[in-house]
Amino acid sequence: MGFDIGGVAALNSASGTALSMRAGATDWMSVNANGILTREQTPYMRGAFSGKGNPVTGVLLITADVNVGSCWNNSTGNFTCPVAGYYLVTGSNIAAVGSGYFRIRKNGASYHFTHWNHATPDWAYVSLSGILLCAVGDTIQYFTESTNSGFYGGGGHCMYSIALMA
Repeated sequence: MGFDIGGVAALNSASGTALSMRAGATDWMSVNANGILTREQTPYMRGAFSGKGNPVTGVLLITADVNVGSCWNNSTGNFTCPVAGYYLVTGSNIAAVGSGYFRIRKNGASYHFTHWNHATPDWAYVSLSGILLCAVGDTIQYFTESTNSGFYGGGGHCMYSIALMA
């Protein structure tokens, strides 16, 4: 099957049914006979921070409810990148009264961060998103730091996700 780009049959598949990009026996991306693009190796996780009655700081041990590619480790709070590329990292949570920083870290260094500071008895909702260029084996973490506050893990008021974009 040929793929026509601007009137030029630029790409052809050997079998005439699909075009694949592969590394060894692994198809990383293919276009099937119907022209549908598929990406077999697209790792991502989605999870929540739960079961914590007191404010928590440090590496956040998110519990993944979806973990495609088994890249997220609930015990260490690390997402280990199996594929080089750009990863979209998002997180949001409720913070206790006080102030602190919420960080997205790659290999232990902060790449994106935000700050909260509130003195009312109400909750503060803190969110952060960023895109990280990662190599194979890089790790991504969520991290909070504060001397008088932190993130709560009750009530489902949080969302965390990491996904390979490109």
